[in-house]
Amino acid sequence: MDRFDMLFNHDDVNKNYLARNPNLTPEQIDLLSTENVNKNNLAQYPKLTDEQFNLLFNDFQRVNKDYLAKNSNITTEQIDLLYSTEDVNKNRVAQYSKLTDEQFNLLFNDFQRVNKDYLASNPNLTTEQIDLLYSTEDVDKYYLAQYSKLTDEQFNRFFNDKDVNKDYLAKNSNITTEQIDLLYSTEDVDKYYLAQYSKLTDEQFTRFFDDEGVDNDYLARNSHLTTEQIDLIYSTEGVDKDYLTQYSKLTDEQFNRFFNDKDVNKDFLARNFSINPLHLKKWQAGIFNWSW
Repeated sequence: MDRFDMLFNHDDVNKNYLARNPNLTPEQIDLLSTENVNKNNLAQYPKLTDEQFNLLFNDFQRVNKDYLAKNSNITTEQIDLLYSTEDVNKNRVAQYSKLTDEQFNLLFNDFQRVNKDYLASNPNLTTEQIDLLYSTEDVDKYYLAQYSKLTDEQFNRFFNDKDVNKDYLAKNSNITTEQIDLLYSTEDVDKYYLAQYSKLTDEQFTRFFDDEGVDNDYLARNSHLTTEQIDLIYSTEGVDKDYLTQYSKLTDEQFNRFFNDKDVNKDFLARNFSINPLHLKKWQAGIFNWSW
């Protein structure tokens, strides 16, 4: 039995949490649609086929289209459709979508309906778009510091900007090894954020793990841990295993261990992105027996 089936068929698992898993297959989405789950969760989190998107878009009774606008996997055409649809919150389109240059410019110049702070929160911005927003009056630079994939020049600009709280840079999961070291050694930067979000080298992980000033629950939330690091934190007294359960990339052995651990809340396991660890074959994609 695969991981999804183990969770789907377990009485202690709330299927609404499964519906919030971002890595579901089309067949799993179809299956959950037949259950009494919140369809807004299916609209927001997993990668939908075109047909599944259309079914959710046209389900006026049970789906708020703002949740579709929050889905980071929607296509260029779906973004255009949602933008042109009345009552869809345009800020959500600005915040989550992978925008073309044309779409970005349309949202940037929509002064009536788009708050540019939502564009600044979009993790898919280009270097030029980051620079434009940085230089735009009234845009909160904290969002750019936290969510954007920054060039070295941009990182240094934010780091030296007295108006930017460096904790937001520490929350950025795209920073480099050298930038992590710099922030770690900088006074007043909250090391908890570095422990939680950064892609750490083995040396950096060990430094955080041995740092009495860093709560290991923050390391347990880090989605970039290695198999060995997951095992180490799992065996560490006082660590909340639910964080590891939700955020770690688990091997089959680790998944089964968590699943059978009575101290682990399986609803956290239901949201784990490694629920489907293997790549899909082409013939597995599609939609089957969608029932509402």
